[in-house]
Amino acid sequence: MGFLAGLALFLLGLELAYQGFARFRGRRHLLARALGRPGRTLVFGFLLGLFSGSGSGLSLLSLALLESRILSFALAGLLSLAATAGAALWVGVVALGPRGAAEALLALGMCLFLPPRTRPWGQVSLGLGLLLLGFGYMGEGAQGVVGLGLGGLSPGGYYLLGLALAFLLGSANGVAALALALAPSLPPAAPLALVLGGGVGTTGTLFLAGLLGRREALALGAALGVHRLLLSLLLFLLLPGLGGMGVLGVHLLSHLLYALAFLPLREGYARLAEGLFPGPRVAPKYLSLEALETPLLAQALVLRELGRVADAVREMLAKAVRILSQEEGGEAELSALEEKVDRLTREVVLYTAELSTRTGDERAVRLFVAASELEHLGDLVRRAVRQAEKLWAQGLTFSPEGKEDLLEAARRVLRRLEAMAAALTTGEKRLAQEVLREGPEAAFWDRLRRAHLLRLEGGRQESRATTLAHLDLLITLEEFSAGVERLCRLVLEL
Repeated sequence: MGFLAGLALFLLGLELAYQGFARFRGRRHLLARALGRPGRTLVFGFLLGLFSGSGSGLSLLSLALLESRILSFALAGLLSLAATAGAALWVGVVALGPRGAAEALLALGMCLFLPPRTRPWGQVSLGLGLLLLGFGYMGEGAQGVVGLGLGGLSPGGYYLLGLALAFLLGSANGVAALALALAPSLPPAAPLALVLGGGVGTTGTLFLAGLLGRREALALGAALGVHRLLLSLLLFLLLPGLGGMGVLGVHLLSHLLYALAFLPLREGYARLAEGLFPGPRVAPKYLSLEALETPLLAQALVLRELGRVADAVREMLAKAVRILSQEEGGEAELSALEEKVDRLTREVVLYTAELSTRTGDERAVRLFVAASELEHLGDLVRRAVRQAEKLWAQGLTFSPEGKEDLLEAARRVLRRLEAMAAALTTGEKRLAQEVLREGPEAAFWDRLRRAHLLRLEGGRQESRATTLAHLDLLITLEEFSAGVERLCRLVLEL
């Protein structure tokens, strides 16, 4: 019981320390800049793991960045492996920690946890204290665990045991700490095999996330699991020559090897994962070649497909409004929707071109123009987010008043787009007429520019630093609004 209690304290300490460090995590657009290249991802991931102590937690962060399209599959896998390698050093901290340090860290953590400002540091200190305390209990109870029959397993049995434990516990460090505690009572190769199996089993965190319906988790888990399994089996064959490195050496070596070996193989694993877990393919739902023989039916089907394109553009703009409001994220979050817009637009353009060739109907030409106009609106959304992201990359932000003006403009454009999309899909032309009757748009945009000029004249430093980005965004949003008006006129002509 003492051993299990120590293991529980050890895992709780890891979780507390990770949660404490997580409060200092940068915004997502800062992560995207730091992780934009393989070399940076490798170094930054290692440091994240080193300072947080949780490779599994950072694997879930990698998954979230992949799902939000901030990181590619290859970079998300590299981040997960590098973070686990950095976190592997924490087992050394535990093993080399001086006796009596656990009580001191717990006492310090309690003092730091009470004031709200120092609470994250208190959480980290409490986590470290529990780590050391738990490891001490594990060492005291090691003989009892060996007495349960673990001492008679073969190296392969220890490998499978480590894999199963890490899969269930979600922690390679927990298995490594167990191997350290049991090492004096086991044959020399046994704790090393336990560590190698634990390194593979920690991928179970992603598989468990995949069971909850996250497709990317299964794809990422399969790629990392195969990668770790193949390399760990190679190391397993070399165990007789690795005995001098000890548990800590093999633990760190294996995870460093997994991260470094993934670097040149990352694109191949990405293709493998895509082949095993293909993503949903964007394809038109309503366009039918047989319907081309009946022009009125074909035109109605094109309108239904254009409604799907308009909905995707609306989702893009809604995401852009959120990104501007929260000042985090970037154009990578729009990639999937933009791809949907581009693919559906291409199909609609080709379909309406064929329809126009067969019938010579002017209505088919208007549908063709509407499709290209919607595709252009999608490009404008991405351009707006790129402009803001470029500004944030320089460490600059809009003034509170300037930001509110931009959000007012973006929300106004979003409302007009929603009305136009509804008119296009339902045929309710009064919605398009209401958009066109709202009054002169020029007065609205002129008011926002004059407000920005007043802030410049008042010497607002944020406005001076961001003036070009602010005006560029206004121009982009104004162009978007003009595109919505052109679409409204097309709706009235259809």
